[in-house]
Amino acid sequence: MSQIISEELIEDVKRFIEDNNRSSLMKLIDEMRAADVADLIEHLDQDERMFIFNLLDPEGAGEVLVEIEPPVQEGIISGLDDEAISEIVEELESDDAADLVGDLPEERAKGIIERVAEDVLEDLEKLLPHPADTAGGIMALEFVAVNAEATVQEAIETIREKREEVENVYSLFVVDNLGRLVGVVSLKDLVVEPPERKVSEIMNPEVISVSVDRDQEEVYHLVKKYNLVSIPVVDEHNRLVGRITHDDIIDVIEKETDEDISLMAGVVREEVAEESTVKISRARLPWLLVGLGGELIAAFVISRFESSLEKIIALSFFFPVIMAMGGSTGTQAATVVVRGLATGDITLVNIGKRLWREMRVAIFNGLILGVFLSLIVGFWLSDQRLGIVVGLSLIIIVLNAGFIGSAVPLALKRMNVDPAIAAGPFVTTSNDVLGLLIYLGLVSLFLHMGA
Repeated sequence: MSQIISEELIEDVKRFIEDNNRSSLMKLIDEMRAADVADLIEHLDQDERMFIFNLLDPEGAGEVLVEIEPPVQEGIISGLDDEAISEIVEELESDDAADLVGDLPEERAKGIIERVAEDVLEDLEKLLPHPADTAGGIMALEFVAVNAEATVQEAIETIREKREEVENVYSLFVVDNLGRLVGVVSLKDLVVEPPERKVSEIMNPEVISVSVDRDQEEVYHLVKKYNLVSIPVVDEHNRLVGRITHDDIIDVIEKETDEDISLMAGVVREEVAEESTVKISRARLPWLLVGLGGELIAAFVISRFESSLEKIIALSFFFPVIMAMGGSTGTQAATVVVRGLATGDITLVNIGKRLWREMRVAIFNGLILGVFLSLIVGFWLSDQRLGIVVGLSLIIIVLNAGFIGSAVPLALKRMNVDPAIAAGPFVTTSNDVLGLLIYLGLVSLFLHMGA
C-alpha cells in the first residue's frame, strides 16, 4: 500500500530500531511500496538507514535503492560490501544496474563487475559505454520483439515467455531476419486478430525510434510530441538494441528541469538530499565568490568619485556588495527548496532539519565571505576596524538571507501558496530591508563607539 511518511511513522521506526524490533519493522516495510521505503530511509540517520537496508533481500534492496536520492544512495552503498552490491545489481533491470555501477568509483565498479553473473555482465558491457545523457545511457535491454514473419499466436507466446524478464509490455516491436526494426504492433491488435495471421500484415511500419547516441532531452521531446509510453532504441544499422519507457522519461524531465533551475542560481552540482555542509558549500561558494568579485568592482568604481568624502561615505561604497551577497544567498537557498518542493524531494516533514541545514551552510559561507571582505576593506580604507564592521555585517546578512531563503518557501507551502511564484518577491524584499537595517545598524553602532 502507499504510505505517507509522517512524523509519527518516523518515530515508530526509530523506536523499532532502538529496540532491535526486527519483526515489527519488517512487517511495516512489507506493507509499503519500494518508493515509500526509500522516502522513509531518506528521513533517517545513516546508522538507521543501514539497519533497515540490511533487513531487505537483494531484490527488495534493489527496488528501494533505485528510488533513493543520490547522496543518500551513495552513503548506503558505502556501507555495503562488494558481495552485497553485486547481489543487488543482479536483481535490477539492466538500465538501473548500469546506472548504479556507472556511478561507483572505478576500482569498486571493477570489483562488482567481476562478481556478477555472466548474463548481467553482458548487459553491463552493452550499456556502460554509452554516455549517461544519451538514449543508450537511459535505455533498458529488456523488451519483447518478434520476427515480421511470425504469426499472431507465436507473438503472443513470445510475450508469455518474456513475462518474467520484461516487467511491463506496452507494445510489441517487429524486426526482420537481421534484427532491424521494421514495425510495431499494439497489444490490442494482437488480441483481436486471428492467431494464424502474420505480424507483418498487422504491424505499423511507421514506427518512431531513436538512435543510441540521441540526447536524452531530444528523446523526451519525441515522447511528449507523439504521446508515447515507450520508444525503441536502435544502433547505426537500425538494429533494435533496447527501449526507453515512460518512467525513464520522467527521470529525464526531472534531471533536465533540475539542471536548468540550478544553473539559474549557481547550485548546479548540489543534490536536494545532500547533507554534507562542505559539499553543499563547495557547490554554492564559487558562485558567491564570483558575485563578490563583481560587486567589489562596482564599489571600486563608486569610490573613484567619492575620494574626498568622509569615512561614513566610504562605508556606503559597500552597499552593493552587502546587498548582492545577501540576495545571492537567499536566492540559492530559495531555489533549492522550491525545486525540492516541486519534485517532491522536500516535504513539510522535518522542517526544522531542513532549516538547520541551510543555517549551517549560511554560517560556513558567511564566515568565508565575511573574512575575505573584511581584509579587503581594511586594506582598501587603511582601517581594520572598518573592515571588521563591514565583514561582520556580511556574515550576519548572509546568515539572515539563508534562513529567509529556505523558510519563506516552506512557510508559503504550508499556507497552500505556490512558492515557485511567490517566494521570489518575499525573499528579495525581506533581504533588502533587513540587510539595510543590519548594515546601517552596525555602522551607526561603530560610529557611536568611536565618537
